[in-house]
Amino acid sequence: MPLVAPVFNSIVSNFQIRDYKWRNPQTSNNPQPLFAEQLTWLKDPTISSAINELEQLQIASEDIRYLNNMGIMLPFCSGKDALDFIKKSNVRISFEKTSSKNIHAQYDYSKNLIMLNDMYKNNQDFPVILALAEAILHECGHAKDNDGDSSIQEELGNLGMNAAAHRAFLKKYGDIFSESDALIIKDGVSIYSTLFFDPDPEKKELVRRIRQKYGYLPVGDMLHPPSQIAFRIKDKKSI
Repeated sequence: MPLVAPVFNSIVSNFQIRDYKWRNPQTSNNPQPLFAEQLTWLKDPTISSAINELEQLQIASEDIRYLNNMGIMLPFCSGKDALDFIKKSNVRISFEKTSSKNIHAQYDYSKNLIMLNDMYKNNQDFPVILALAEAILHECGHAKDNDGDSSIQEELGNLGMNAAAHRAFLKKYGDIFSESDALIIKDGVSIYSTLFFDPDPEKKELVRRIRQKYGYLPVGDMLHPPSQIAFRIKDKKSI
């Protein structure tokens, strides 16, 4: 399939760059218009392809119910919801150098910026593009809170959303990720799909993984009341 799909043109047009008018922030409650240079991420072919796949993503209702029954609420139930948030909130996306190759993406609250690890810049491998779409979705969940903080429960919500999104891509494209050696897939999106939907009712491996990566965070917060599994992750004696 072409790297930049036709549907992306409709996404760009929805930003209505030429229709923005300068406003005095003291006389209007509307957000400041985007500067032209803030839209450069729309021109990146890898990001635009990931955005295109994200726009078409629909998470299965049965997966949403499954996660809800675990006490995990998803920030978004479709890729379109996430993209609507990006446009409404003027979130930018770009490839940036991160402190580790294992940090596939992160949200910079101070810049309202989703940063993708620049090791994937100009990547045209379709499984990686799908994984980047999942990474953007995850960081949108953090951006939605608008507070720059996180908690175990917040990470559960965003990672559970990733797991369900990954399952949706597998349903749509088949076993497309199995032969990829990209770190974002091997040590990222494929792992969480397995762990969240593990038939083990105690989710022991999921608890160990989240504890290892996010156990230092508070168990929950006002926006993310902690679930039973979040308390188990925080309690090192639970497993």
